[in-house]
Amino acid sequence: MVPIPITPQTQNQRIHPNSTPALMKAKKLIVMDVDGVLFKGQFILHLARSLGIWVYLRTTLLCLLFNMDKISIHELITRVYARFSGVTLGQAQRVYENIPVIRHARETIETLRKHGYLVVFISSGVPDFFVKGLAARLSANHGYGLEIATNTGRLTGTVLGQLLRPGGKKVLIEEILSKNNLSWQNTVVLVDDRNNIDIMERAGVNIGVNAHYAVRQRAQYLIDSGNLSEVLDIMDVEDADSYKTLFAGMRKQFAHSWYQEIRRKLLHILIAFTPVFAHFLYHATLITLFFIVIVYLISECLRLNGYSLPFFGGVTRSSIRKLEERGIAYGPITLVLGAGLCLLFFPSGIASTVIWIVAFADTAAAIVGMSLGNHRIPYNIKKSIEGSCAAWIVAFLCGSIYLPLFPALLTAFFSSIIESLPLRSLDNLLMPIGTGVMLLCLGYS
Repeated sequence: MVPIPITPQTQNQRIHPNSTPALMKAKKLIVMDVDGVLFKGQFILHLARSLGIWVYLRTTLLCLLFNMDKISIHELITRVYARFSGVTLGQAQRVYENIPVIRHARETIETLRKHGYLVVFISSGVPDFFVKGLAARLSANHGYGLEIATNTGRLTGTVLGQLLRPGGKKVLIEEILSKNNLSWQNTVVLVDDRNNIDIMERAGVNIGVNAHYAVRQRAQYLIDSGNLSEVLDIMDVEDADSYKTLFAGMRKQFAHSWYQEIRRKLLHILIAFTPVFAHFLYHATLITLFFIVIVYLISECLRLNGYSLPFFGGVTRSSIRKLEERGIAYGPITLVLGAGLCLLFFPSGIASTVIWIVAFADTAAAIVGMSLGNHRIPYNIKKSIEGSCAAWIVAFLCGSIYLPLFPALLTAFFSSIIESLPLRSLDNLLMPIGTGVMLLCLGYS
């Protein structure tokens, strides 16, 4: 990246929306936060890390208190930048230049501008000259950031400007809207934390990007993939003024849901290996299963606040359904717990049978139901008769490995009934345990 020239004039001047040249009429205003949306992580955390472990830990604690709504954005930024007193502008710029940017940011922004959108970056945590440099680097129209005081090329620790005040972003956006003859209804915001909730509530479209929990619950759309080009799919639907455009956006979403479901069921099938591992390493398998549940819960708590645990976070984001993006995805928890409890309480033959049933029969029901399911089950319209029939056939094949013909047929019928019930993710738990209890009552081991 070409270094951003920092002069005394750019250090001390205060930039306002009305100081920019007049622009042609824009279709919509798209406002993007910087930290957590365009940047992977927060600028202040990256800079704090370069200053040593104690500064980093203190900054992390302050960020945590802010996310918990214990301190304001003003208190967070003023206390953090006070610790940055004496940092050279060159050191701060090196940190800025090394922060990874979300994938396909420049291409996405260029496409949006080509289609008549006004793209603006606004940050309450990144210095103004860095935000302006980022705007130029990613082809945005404008960038507005934090005003910081400097002295002989070093930060003084003093921060100022309207973006530190309550509602500062809202006031700035309203000035931009007024200048471009637009309204809040013509505004799209991409945000990640609670400092942006007031502008989310006013914008015509709000999108959470790697969003924290408070934003995740309010956002109309969510982007957790680390790929900004998903905005283009969202705008396809939002700006649909013809059947053709609307159908194109819906087709993309449908294909995306298919890919997610296939990845989800491939992970689902992996539980079928647990009886094999348990045969050789019984206690180690049980410990591993319950350890996975604990780590997964930690990963989900991080995901709901815009962070990602290595491996677990990526796997979860690639396979959860849209309805699960705003809360904990309980499917993997109930699946792994169900397998662990079956190994713990049932004889090996029954445990193997019911675990294979939940691994393969439930997968068959989902795939057949999505592709061929035309007849809804009366008591659960989200599932189909075709899918339940597929579950019954696969469950019978799994049961026939260990059971005689009639018990295998009965097991298949019982498990497919449980699978068809409106239990959401609980079917992963109740299907193996319920079927296993039934086999125990019939005297099979």
